Amino acid sequence: MRTKLIALSAVTLALAIGISGCGNTNGGSSDQHRMTLIVGNEGDDFYKAMECGAKAAAERLGVRLDLQGPRAFDTSLQVQIVNSVAAKHPDAVLIAPTDDTALYPPLQQMHAAGTKIVTVDTTLKNKDIVAAAVGSDYVELGAAAAERLNTLLNGQGKILVIASPPGVTTSDLSRQGLADALVRYPGLQLVSTQFSGGDAAKSASLVAATLSVHPDLAAVFTLNGGDAQGVVTALREAGKQNQVKFISGDAQPFQVEELKKGEVAELLLHKPYEIGEKGVEQALAAVKGQPVQPESKTSIVVATAANVDDPDIAKYLYRPC
Repeated sequence: MRTKLIALSAVTLALAIGISGCGNTNGGSSDQHRMTLIVGNEGDDFYKAMECGAKAAAERLGVRLDLQGPRAFDTSLQVQIVNSVAAKHPDAVLIAPTDDTALYPPLQQMHAAGTKIVTVDTTLKNKDIVAAAVGSDYVELGAAAAERLNTLLNGQGKILVIASPPGVTTSDLSRQGLADALVRYPGLQLVSTQFSGGDAAKSASLVAATLSVHPDLAAVFTLNGGDAQGVVTALREAGKQNQVKFISGDAQPFQVEELKKGEVAELLLHKPYEIGEKGVEQALAAVKGQPVQPESKTSIVVATAANVDDPDIAKYLYRPC
């Protein structure tokens, strides 16, 4: 909660215009279009940056925006939220699905009731109900990781990849992009792909287990920031932080600090603010029956300790608003 309501009349007014806790970002008038953004994890800085972009667009376009998200990247929790939101019949829902298949049935019911569906970041396998999909170019992310690993390792070395489980479209596409690009770098050997889904403790154990089998491991690549702390911890405990190169997707504050300390070699940044902003724009166009862009992709930015404070790079770091 960013502010306190200091008078009973303010509380009454908030209830009258439909503000419940911190979920809504603006009250607005009753004739405003109503939208809900459902993120994958309410505590994740990536999604907080996305919320900032969505709120900015909503304010600019006169949209009443509600923010929702599970306390963890958990499909069952997100389905519960979708069902709760559906009962309110918003004009549009922007969602980062935690599973490309399990979220389809409840979203399909919402779509059948007249709500426009826009996916942000992750998306659905069956997109027939999706008015627009906005996200990073995750195939590019995987390809960029392969190219940067090849440079950092001078074209030779064993690599461990830690990703989200199959069914998370962003992870699936990143692994596809990485695999396709690795063909160009025959000296790089992908020894294992393990699935953690952002659990730092699990990612730490995966790194430790891989090092026991491959003590000459040269690099680790994680697709999301949630796994980064676990990787750094495992490499520290093994005394390998100076031998094993670590590249990670995302740019959460703790990752940036690890980058500056040299515990992360490079970060591959998304543009969540732009994704949130464009998601609202596309949702409003769909609600108004205007042309939409069925698929929008933002590019990847490479951050190093040398350039992370440059304005052109720093503007993409994940910061709450």
